Amino acid sequence: MKKLLDEKSIEMNDEGALPLVSVITPTYKRSNMLSRAIDSVLNQTYENIQIVIVDDNDPYTDWRKKTQELMLTYEENPKIKYIRHDKNKNGAVARNTGIYHADGDIVCFLDDDDWFLPDKVEKQVKYLLQNTENRAVYCGWDRDGIVIPKKHGNMSFELLSGTNLIYTNVIMMWRHDAIECGGWDENLKRHQEAGFLLRYFKNGGKIGVISECLVKFDTSDRSNAASNGNINEEHMKQYLDSYKDMIEACEAEQRGAKKNIYSYRYRGVLLEYLKFHDIKGAFRLYCKIVKQMPVKFNMDLIRYFFDYLVNN
Repeated sequence: MKKLLDEKSIEMNDEGALPLVSVITPTYKRSNMLSRAIDSVLNQTYENIQIVIVDDNDPYTDWRKKTQELMLTYEENPKIKYIRHDKNKNGAVARNTGIYHADGDIVCFLDDDDWFLPDKVEKQVKYLLQNTENRAVYCGWDRDGIVIPKKHGNMSFELLSGTNLIYTNVIMMWRHDAIECGGWDENLKRHQEAGFLLRYFKNGGKIGVISECLVKFDTSDRSNAASNGNINEEHMKQYLDSYKDMIEACEAEQRGAKKNIYSYRYRGVLLEYLKFHDIKGAFRLYCKIVKQMPVKFNMDLIRYFFDYLVNN
């Protein structure tokens, strides 16, 4: 297969080789899916690669046993590093563990139930080496439909408002910058990838984009998703409260950004209540938010439902 990287035109490391990329994969209760993720990394067109598997299963459980058995089949592969937590700690902690144990100059992330397309790593490394003003890059994905992103730069407003998403699996970043910004926010229950990137943007970073689908998501297992509207609302409040300073920074840059962020995000929470058929919870939240921004929230709801009807 033709290589995408012209080794004569890009910066090498001190030894004259392309940089080592560490792919960090936390795993929890998905030993039956993990091998697909691992194999998608081993089959990348980019060869200077490492996989750091962080086992976040509780010891003495069947999931830990099954994961260890699976990892035995890869124990002779020098590209794989297997780390085990002493207890379940959550995905953000596991990714920080992976960053700490990574040997690569560049890190990227892959959830245990998803997989990379063969040239994902190679194309993103090429981008980082040729666009040095950006210390991170993301790409498009297929998650029950292909999404081709266009936005780039400082995307704080987009991540806070949810108007543009960047999922964990599509991010690649220089390891130094991942450490320098403080890594993943271990307090967050959800929206962890957004919290990680907000820390990076707050530290002065910018992100580039490859407008091409390079990652596939498997949405068949939703066991880690919020199980009701109340939990989803709690997670959203925690996320927005954790980054109030970033919200205020967006407002200082563009008047009205703060209202947009809260309106868009709580519109999504209200829709989650309706998805769970919790009419009482939806009405309670509606009354709460509409008191704070009656015109804005109602207009956003009307616009959303109008667009939904038109598109469906």
